[in-house]
Amino acid sequence: MAKILYYDASAGISGDMNLAALVELGVDFDYLCAELEKLNLAGEFKLERKSVLKNGIAATKIDVVPLKSQPHARSYADIKQILESSNLSQSCKQRAGAIFRTIAEAEAKVHGTDVDRVHFHELGAIDSIVDVAGAAICFEYLFENLGVSRVLSSKIELGGGITICDHGALSVPAPAVCEILKGVPISLGRANFEMTTPTGAAILKACADEFVDGASFKIEKIGYGAGSKDAAGFADVLRAIICEADENLNDESGEPNLGARSGYGEVCKQILISTNIDDMDAESFAFACEILRENGALDVFSRSIFMKKGRAGFELNALCRKQDAQNLKDLIFTHTTAIGVREVEVAKTELKREFVRVQTKFGEIGLKISGSSQTQKIKPEFDECKTAALTHGTTIERVRREALEIYDETRKTKG
Repeated sequence: MAKILYYDASAGISGDMNLAALVELGVDFDYLCAELEKLNLAGEFKLERKSVLKNGIAATKIDVVPLKSQPHARSYADIKQILESSNLSQSCKQRAGAIFRTIAEAEAKVHGTDVDRVHFHELGAIDSIVDVAGAAICFEYLFENLGVSRVLSSKIELGGGITICDHGALSVPAPAVCEILKGVPISLGRANFEMTTPTGAAILKACADEFVDGASFKIEKIGYGAGSKDAAGFADVLRAIICEADENLNDESGEPNLGARSGYGEVCKQILISTNIDDMDAESFAFACEILRENGALDVFSRSIFMKKGRAGFELNALCRKQDAQNLKDLIFTHTTAIGVREVEVAKTELKREFVRVQTKFGEIGLKISGSSQTQKIKPEFDECKTAALTHGTTIERVRREALEIYDETRKTKG
């Protein structure tokens, strides 16, 4: 059975509602707080958790409490610097970066400026930075510790009425939310207030694999994240569900859909975008590939080719989820000399994966285990091995070998 994280966003979503729902779902709160310390923003905030009732529904409320005065606005470059200089894992940095990039591109479009010139006002405050980094931390925890392999969402309720921000009074949904959720199913008017914030919208746009009207699954765990409003007639909560999808679930064409499996592991549908380039220098090409990786591409790869008239060139390929395809095509056109791209839907078969951690003399090291029996592959996390090697004045290979030996010993003991 494939394990899915499903969002019921019928009451909207904000960054703090998301944190609360995922903590109630099983993400360890102390772990979240410890990981957030890796932002290196000590003394600027604290996280508070409490249990509340929302229209009779027991839910968790999480607030990011600023501990000192904050900058009035931070630029997108400031946010990127905070993330890159942090001690978060590389996957958390990339996921948080993709969420903020989603917001920055929407703000740039709304205000008619370049992405790198965008200044966040409310979104540059410490609570939004923590909400986004916290979301990335929670997703990593769910993937590595609770076995979640995909993220799905219902349509997103946006609310109605008027919201007040640094730009004055704006009709709900705010322009940035509309821009972020282009192509995503939404609903309006359930309440006369803003039910989905730009941060909440960007979390789902950047991290959900698919938006579905319905799916067949078995519920395993449920978490309720409380919003800040008291609505009449419904509970202002975000419901997040860990569920198991039927392995034999097919779409209307009869092809494998959610949780379908081959003899090796899961089969999922992804988009492969390709283009040929013969008029671009190698350094700029490498930079473009890096941008694609930071903005939702699951894999980016290239090869040298010969084009017409014997010209040397590159074939650029980016693999992504369906909802990220348009954004990646836009980035390819922006950051390369390409004037056209090819796009095909592919079925990707993945080995089953799990993550374990072992305690070595160089510290705790994570290992990714793919497949089973004869197809099993075990790989220590490179970034953690690198950090351990630098800290202890040894080589990455020694750290890797130590982690693998301890894992083998632990497995033999349990066996």
